[in-house]
Amino acid sequence: MKNHLSSSIKWQPLLSLLLAMVWTPVRAVVVPAGTFYFDNSKLHYSVVKFVYGNDTENVTHIVPLTETDDGRWTFEIGETAAGQTHYFFTNSAIDPGVCSEKVTRVKDQIVQRGEHRTQTFKDADHVPMVVGATFVPNSSDLYTSGVWRKEGATLVSGSLPVMYINTENKVAITSKEDYVQATCYVDPMGDDNCPASGTKDAPLSLSIKGRGNWTWKGFDKKPYRLKLSAKEPMLGMKTSKHFVLMAGADDNLGAMRNPLGYELSRRMKLAWTPDCRPLEVVLNGDYIGLYFLTENIRVDADRVNVEEQADQSDEDVTGGWLVEVDNYNTDPHISVKVTDKSQDIWITYKSPEILSERQEAYLQRQFDAIRDAVYNSDRTSTDWERLVDMDAMARVYVVREVMQDEEGFHGSFYLHKERGDDTKWVAGPVWDFGNAYSANRYKYIWDHPKFECFFIDQIYQFPRFQEAVRNVFGDFYRNDYPAIDLFIDDLAASISAAAVSDYSRWPSYGTDQTASKASTLKSYLHDKVEWLARQWGTTGSAGIEAPASSAGASRTPTAIYDLQGRRVQQVKTPGLYLFKTGNTIRKRLK
Repeated sequence: MKNHLSSSIKWQPLLSLLLAMVWTPVRAVVVPAGTFYFDNSKLHYSVVKFVYGNDTENVTHIVPLTETDDGRWTFEIGETAAGQTHYFFTNSAIDPGVCSEKVTRVKDQIVQRGEHRTQTFKDADHVPMVVGATFVPNSSDLYTSGVWRKEGATLVSGSLPVMYINTENKVAITSKEDYVQATCYVDPMGDDNCPASGTKDAPLSLSIKGRGNWTWKGFDKKPYRLKLSAKEPMLGMKTSKHFVLMAGADDNLGAMRNPLGYELSRRMKLAWTPDCRPLEVVLNGDYIGLYFLTENIRVDADRVNVEEQADQSDEDVTGGWLVEVDNYNTDPHISVKVTDKSQDIWITYKSPEILSERQEAYLQRQFDAIRDAVYNSDRTSTDWERLVDMDAMARVYVVREVMQDEEGFHGSFYLHKERGDDTKWVAGPVWDFGNAYSANRYKYIWDHPKFECFFIDQIYQFPRFQEAVRNVFGDFYRNDYPAIDLFIDDLAASISAAAVSDYSRWPSYGTDQTASKASTLKSYLHDKVEWLARQWGTTGSAGIEAPASSAGASRTPTAIYDLQGRRVQQVKTPGLYLFKTGNTIRKRLK
């Protein structure tokens, strides 16, 4: 009894603080005193005015702007105005000064007259006004959003390591083909697990270029490929020259799809899974947001560990190979014809990169043979198993299926093969979960998918493969599934502050509600896993222990407490609970 009482007393201050955090109301906008600027280069307003007010009062302030020599417009706020609910910029003909109308009424009148304005900002948008900064609209739309930018300063949150990249003569990075010479250094920002790489005075030398397909063309926040002049353990990863900066602009689940997919791959015991770690990036003095530094897929002893085959070789062409089933036919590739698809299967070769006639003929024969074997109408046949490693294919498939990634066998589907006449093609590593959970979570990914799935829809019809899938899934469900929520929560907590800064820089792509996105991601994961459990059962076993999480290795067990400080074995009643892992305490609404 004594131990129970002392434990409860110790928890009381923490519980009071957490309850206060939960019930504290959202504060309104503060319009600070100072000088501000407006970038009119996209909107081209003939006049610019700044409007703010508190919607509970019949008072709205209209402040005129003056054009400066550099094309910006400027205005002054003489006295800080706290407790405001809205602010926006407009080209309205409304008279400057103070009018006796609610700010929302003024806003509606502006719209009714067909005049333009920026979005109405509230505190929940986390877009605070920055003294001495310029508000930059991101489009010419009627309700355009935008960001505040302050020259000579960045918006780094300080919660993650920061990579500073400076290109030679500050030249822009505009190509996926041509590298730009640059330097970089990493400030760990107090992270003991992250080594400093270079310094501001002695940066590392590297080359940088764009990467990706849709993510390169479709977004202003760009992904990049990095090639360092010398190997470096960037952010504590294995030493290498080759990394990529993944932008996550296409991920509306808080940029957490890829990290979750890679974590599942590690837990499914794939031979190698790319490491990816969050950081913030400043490019040529411009803060460009939250990124994930990621190991790219390449033949290497620490990555895809096969014997490298020389380009244009006529020697032993049986391996090593690294190829991708690709959804773009622009890269060097072979085509595999199938009769039940609208397009051929494009096999892009990554290593070797340039093929001799003998290499190309071998690759073509191999994948034509795989096609014939998996399209065999005799589903008891084991012909395909002599060409493709069934266990690795089952593990890749379960990862993609759990992630409801219907694009997983349409593009970014990698396979590799070691040298030798008797070696098999091995599925993996996994890459790119940008389309995860974008479709019906209560069906198989090959069942009327958004994207055509190659090979897997046929391979799944073989009973021996289904048994392998049930075994992999059973191990995951019993050993690893219970801990995935904790992985997602830890990931969300680690990037939440940086996500707010990223959102202020890229309001069209980012989010300042990482915890909410994590809850949504977990609900999607649970929906799919429980549906799969009903299809496959949970008793199968491939007989291989699951690996420790790279993000949560050596983690002590989590203890769960209710708001009275009492430890509970499991959460049965919805509510707010405290989760204690080691010295870390987090609250979660279950």
